[in-house]
Amino acid sequence: MKCNSFIKIRLEFEDEKKPYLLDISSLFYDFELLHDFSLLLCAKEYYDYQFSQYFWYRRGRPLKGEHRIRTLKIIKESPLTVELMLSVVTVSSGAIWVIVQAIEKISNWKLNKEKLKLEVENLQIEKNIRYCNEQKARIEIENKLKERECWTLFYSLLKRLEANSIKLKSIDLTSERMNHENGR
Repeated sequence: MKCNSFIKIRLEFEDEKKPYLLDISSLFYDFELLHDFSLLLCAKEYYDYQFSQYFWYRRGRPLKGEHRIRTLKIIKESPLTVELMLSVVTVSSGAIWVIVQAIEKISNWKLNKEKLKLEVENLQIEKNIRYCNEQKARIEIENKLKERECWTLFYSLLKRLEANSIKLKSIDLTSERMNHENGR
Protein backbone atom coordinates (compact mmCIF):
# COMPACT_ATOMS: atom_id res chain seq x y z
CA MET A 1 0.00 0.00 0.00
CA LYS A 2 1.69 3.19 -1.25
CA CYS A 3 0.95 6.53 0.47
CA ASN A 4 1.91 10.00 -0.72
CA SER A 5 1.47 13.39 0.84
CA PHE A 6 -0.32 16.26 -0.80
CA ILE A 7 -1.45 19.73 0.18
CA LYS A 8 -5.16 20.42 0.51
CA ILE A 9 -6.19 24.00 -0.12
CA ARG A 10 -9.73 24.99 0.86
CA LEU A 11 -11.07 28.20 -0.65
CA GLU A 12 -14.23 29.83 0.63
CA PHE A 13 -15.76 32.69 -1.29
CA GLU A 14 -18.10 35.50 -0.25
CA ASP A 15 -21.81 34.90 -0.41
CA GLU A 16 -23.21 35.25 -3.91
CA LYS A 17 -26.63 33.63 -4.23
CA LYS A 18 -26.75 33.28 -8.00
CA PRO A 19 -23.33 33.94 -9.49
CA TYR A 20 -22.91 33.82 -13.23
CA LEU A 21 -21.53 30.53 -14.51
CA LEU A 22 -18.94 32.55 -16.44
CA ASP A 23 -17.68 34.08 -13.19
CA ILE A 24 -17.38 30.67 -11.54
CA SER A 25 -15.64 29.01 -14.49
CA SER A 26 -13.33 32.03 -14.95
CA LEU A 27 -12.45 31.98 -11.25
CA PHE A 28 -11.57 28.28 -11.37
CA TYR A 29 -9.55 28.64 -14.58
CA ASP A 30 -7.68 31.72 -13.35
CA PHE A 31 -6.82 30.00 -10.08
CA GLU A 32 -5.50 27.03 -12.03
CA LEU A 33 -3.43 29.46 -14.12
CA LEU A 34 -2.02 30.95 -10.91
CA HIS A 35 -1.09 27.49 -9.66
CA ASP A 36 0.51 26.50 -12.98
CA PHE A 37 2.33 29.83 -13.24
CA SER A 38 3.78 29.30 -9.76
CA LEU A 39 5.11 25.85 -10.60
CA LEU A 40 6.50 26.91 -13.97
CA LEU A 41 8.27 29.78 -12.25
CA CYS A 42 9.67 27.87 -9.26
CA ALA A 43 10.03 24.15 -9.96
CA LYS A 44 13.44 23.20 -11.36
CA GLU A 45 12.02 20.76 -13.92
CA TYR A 46 10.17 23.62 -15.65
CA TYR A 47 13.00 26.13 -15.70
CA ASP A 48 13.36 25.82 -19.48
CA TYR A 49 9.70 26.74 -20.03
CA GLN A 50 9.39 29.99 -21.98
CA PHE A 51 6.43 32.12 -20.91
CA SER A 52 4.47 33.26 -23.96
CA GLN A 53 0.90 33.84 -25.13
CA TYR A 54 0.48 30.04 -25.18
CA PHE A 55 0.51 30.08 -21.37
CA TRP A 56 -3.14 31.26 -21.49
CA TYR A 57 -4.26 28.30 -23.62
CA ARG A 58 -5.89 25.28 -22.03
CA ARG A 59 -2.99 22.99 -22.97
CA GLY A 60 -0.28 25.66 -23.10
CA ARG A 61 1.42 24.67 -19.87
CA PRO A 62 3.42 21.40 -19.93
CA LEU A 63 2.97 20.28 -16.32
CA LYS A 64 3.44 16.65 -15.41
CA GLY A 65 0.19 14.89 -14.47
CA GLU A 66 1.26 14.46 -10.85
CA HIS A 67 1.92 18.22 -10.57
CA ARG A 68 -1.48 19.35 -11.87
CA ILE A 69 -4.02 20.76 -9.46
CA ARG A 70 -6.89 18.36 -8.71
CA THR A 71 -10.37 18.95 -7.36
CA LEU A 72 -11.37 17.22 -4.14
CA LYS A 73 -14.71 18.94 -3.58
CA ILE A 74 -16.87 21.79 -4.92
CA ILE A 75 -19.83 22.97 -2.85
CA LYS A 76 -22.09 25.51 -4.53
CA GLU A 77 -24.23 26.57 -1.65
CA SER A 78 -23.79 29.51 0.61
CA PRO A 79 -20.87 30.16 0.43
CA LEU A 80 -19.15 28.67 -2.62
CA THR A 81 -16.41 26.35 -1.32
CA VAL A 82 -13.69 24.56 -3.28
CA GLU A 83 -11.19 22.00 -2.00
CA LEU A 84 -8.17 21.38 -4.21
CA MET A 85 -5.25 18.98 -4.07
CA LEU A 86 -1.78 20.41 -4.71
CA SER A 87 1.28 18.25 -5.20
CA VAL A 88 4.06 18.39 -2.64
CA VAL A 89 6.30 19.90 -5.33
CA THR A 90 4.14 23.03 -4.98
CA VAL A 91 5.53 23.45 -1.45
CA SER A 92 9.02 22.06 -1.97
CA SER A 93 9.70 24.27 -5.01
CA GLY A 94 8.51 27.44 -3.28
CA ALA A 95 5.56 27.77 -5.68
CA ILE A 96 3.17 27.94 -2.71
CA TRP A 97 4.79 31.26 -1.77
CA VAL A 98 3.99 32.67 -5.22
CA ILE A 99 0.36 31.63 -4.78
CA VAL A 100 0.19 33.15 -1.29
CA GLN A 101 1.91 36.36 -2.41
CA ALA A 102 -0.50 36.66 -5.33
CA ILE A 103 -3.52 36.16 -3.08
CA GLU A 104 -2.22 38.81 -0.70
CA LYS A 105 -1.77 41.27 -3.60
CA ILE A 106 -5.41 40.97 -4.73
CA SER A 107 -6.73 44.01 -2.92
CA ASN A 108 -10.41 43.11 -2.84
CA TRP A 109 -9.89 39.63 -1.37
CA LYS A 110 -10.25 40.27 2.35
CA LEU A 111 -8.49 37.44 4.15
CA ASN A 112 -7.02 36.69 7.52
CA LYS A 113 -3.52 37.03 6.11
CA GLU A 114 -1.80 36.26 9.41
CA LYS A 115 -3.66 32.91 9.62
CA LEU A 116 -2.69 32.11 6.02
CA LYS A 117 0.94 32.97 6.73
CA LEU A 118 0.98 30.65 9.77
CA GLU A 119 -0.55 27.78 7.78
CA VAL A 120 2.10 28.11 5.09
CA GLU A 121 4.83 28.20 7.74
CA ASN A 122 3.41 25.04 9.35
CA LEU A 123 3.41 23.30 5.97
CA GLN A 124 7.03 24.29 5.49
CA ILE A 125 7.99 22.87 8.88
CA GLU A 126 6.17 19.60 8.10
CA LYS A 127 8.04 19.26 4.82
CA ASN A 128 11.40 20.45 6.27
CA ILE A 129 11.48 23.44 3.96
CA ARG A 130 13.26 26.42 5.41
CA TYR A 131 13.10 30.01 4.40
CA CYS A 132 14.85 32.69 6.42
CA ASN A 133 11.74 34.88 6.41
CA GLU A 134 8.89 36.11 4.25
CA GLN A 135 10.99 38.98 2.92
CA LYS A 136 13.56 36.56 1.53
CA ALA A 137 10.77 34.64 -0.21
CA ARG A 138 9.40 37.84 -1.73
CA ILE A 139 12.83 38.81 -3.03
CA GLU A 140 13.33 35.35 -4.51
CA ILE A 141 9.95 35.53 -6.23
CA GLU A 142 10.66 39.00 -7.59
CA ASN A 143 14.05 37.84 -8.86
CA LYS A 144 12.46 34.84 -10.59
CA LEU A 145 9.81 37.06 -12.17
CA LYS A 146 12.54 39.37 -13.51
CA GLU A 147 14.83 36.54 -14.57
CA ARG A 148 12.08 34.66 -16.40
CA GLU A 149 10.68 37.93 -17.84
CA CYS A 150 7.11 37.22 -16.76
CA TRP A 151 6.15 40.24 -14.61
CA THR A 152 3.47 41.29 -17.10
CA LEU A 153 1.94 37.84 -17.21
CA PHE A 154 1.89 37.65 -13.39
CA TYR A 155 0.14 41.00 -13.01
CA SER A 156 -2.32 40.18 -15.79
CA LEU A 157 -3.23 37.06 -13.87
CA LEU A 158 -3.72 39.05 -10.66
CA LYS A 159 -5.95 41.57 -12.45
CA ARG A 160 -8.09 38.76 -13.88
CA LEU A 161 -8.63 37.30 -10.40
CA GLU A 162 -9.28 40.73 -8.90
CA ALA A 163 -11.84 41.61 -11.62
CA ASN A 164 -13.97 38.54 -10.92
CA SER A 165 -17.18 39.35 -9.01
CA ILE A 166 -16.65 36.31 -6.75
CA LYS A 167 -14.28 37.30 -3.93
CA LEU A 168 -12.20 34.98 -1.77
CA LYS A 169 -13.18 35.13 1.90
CA SER A 170 -10.92 32.51 3.47
CA ILE A 171 -8.26 29.99 2.61
CA ASP A 172 -6.99 26.99 4.58
CA LEU A 173 -3.93 24.89 3.82
CA THR A 174 -3.36 21.44 5.29
CA SER A 175 -1.06 18.53 4.62
CA GLU A 176 -2.85 15.25 3.83
CA ARG A 177 -1.85 11.68 3.00
CA MET A 178 -3.27 9.70 0.10
CA ASN A 179 -3.54 5.95 -0.04
CA HIS A 180 -3.18 4.92 -3.71
CA GLU A 181 -5.26 1.78 -3.29
CA ASN A 182 -8.46 3.62 -2.34
CA GLY A 183 -7.63 7.03 -3.84
CA ARG A 184 -7.64 8.93 -0.54
